[in-house]
Parts: sequence; C-alpha cells; structure tokens
Amino acid sequence: MRVLHLLILVLGAGIFMASTCRPLTNKDLDKLTPRIQMEKGPCFGSCPVYTLTIYEGGVATYEGQRFTTRQGLHTKLLATNTYRELIKTFQSANLWSYQNAYKAQIPDVATVTITYYEGDKSKSIKGKDGRPAKIEELEKMLTAIADSGGWEQQAAGENYGMPPNIIANELIVNLSAEADPNVWIIQFAKQDLQIVKRLSPNSPYWLFRFNADRIGPNEMLEWVRRDPYVLSAEFNQQINGTPRND
Repeated sequence: MRVLHLLILVLGAGIFMASTCRPLTNKDLDKLTPRIQMEKGPCFGSCPVYTLTIYEGGVATYEGQRFTTRQGLHTKLLATNTYRELIKTFQSANLWSYQNAYKAQIPDVATVTITYYEGDKSKSIKGKDGRPAKIEELEKMLTAIADSGGWEQQAAGENYGMPPNIIANELIVNLSAEADPNVWIIQFAKQDLQIVKRLSPNSPYWLFRFNADRIGPNEMLEWVRRDPYVLSAEFNQQINGTPRND
C-alpha cells in the first residue's frame, strides 16, 4: 500500500507503526494540521455529499457520505507541486476580504463551504450559487482533487461508530399499509436496501438491511424517517449478543 507508506513519512512515528501499515483513523488525522477543507452538502436531488480536507504537507482525506462513488474515509498524498500550487492559489486569493456567506438565488442546489487555515486563523465561506468567481474557481480546483484517482479506503471504524448493541446496517421500519415494501425499497437502490423479513405475518413492521459502506447508519435512518410512508424507524439491536429480531 504505497500511499500508506508515504503517509507514514508525513505523519511521523507515533501516529501508526510502519510495520503494521494499519489504516488511518480520525484519531490519527486529529494529529495533523488542516490547511484547506471543502464540505459539499445535500440538495433536493442526488448531489454528492462529501468532505475534502487537505493537511499540511499534502495529506488529503475524502469522506464520502451520500451519492458518491467512494463512501467512508479515503486518503491520498498529493504530489508536491499540486499541494504547493494549491496553497499558493489560496494565499493569493485573500479570502479574508470576502463575506462569510452568500445568499442563494436557487435554494435547491447544494451548499458548499470552503475553509482556509493559516496559522491560528481560519476563514470559512459558505454559499450556493451567486458566489464570487474566485471562490467558484477554488471550488473547481478542490473538486478536481476530490474526483481524481489514487484514493485508498481507510477503516470505517468499529461498528461504523455506533454503540456495540446497535446493528448498524439493519433498520426496523413501520411502513404504512399503503406502501408495498418491494416497491418502496427501489428508491434506496444505491444504498442496497433489502428486505430481510416481516416481523410477523400481519405486522406493519419490517426488517431491512442496507450497505453501511455506502451511507452512514445515522444518515440512512434519518433519510428513511423522512419518507411519507414511514410511520417510524429504528436500528435493530442485539440483546445478550443475539439480534433482537433474529
């Protein structure tokens, strides 16, 4: 894993051992100094939702959340000239002279937040459409990095960061009698939502399983709960080590 070996040189001893080449975690990244971050939020369609962070020295992380080809935490090491040119462009942009937020004219497009760190200072600029041309130019540079190749997936974290009694990729959903579960799940095809079983022959409660590598468990639960045919939804849980609805 070439990228991880390079990351070892950048991160230094004490973050993780070269002999194990274990994947990076958020705890490792907390020891790095961020320089640039771009957060792309949701829209009313299928806009990619992710966070791109560039750290001192060129370590980059991509955390895909929704409607992205890469889900979860990914890392890469930027080429030296790419990193230097990026920092130079941000320094010359004088972001301190811009507003912190720009009012949107088109409300259903994604909100983009770009943050630049310089020493003890930081500047965040948030907006949708209607931002200054220079800010949109910086966004294009960062988007090009996010869309580039060479990313390596890192550990998703134990149980996707959920409590140990929670089955992070299973939901118990109380569906309206008007909904056909086989049709209802089609809208969640990208999350690979599948019917596990009906909890009892005439019960409105269904057990579903989804791919937690494609979407975070809490995000999936929130999304399902917003559906008009869903009366309630919760994670399946283990009781004494056994799934509650096994």
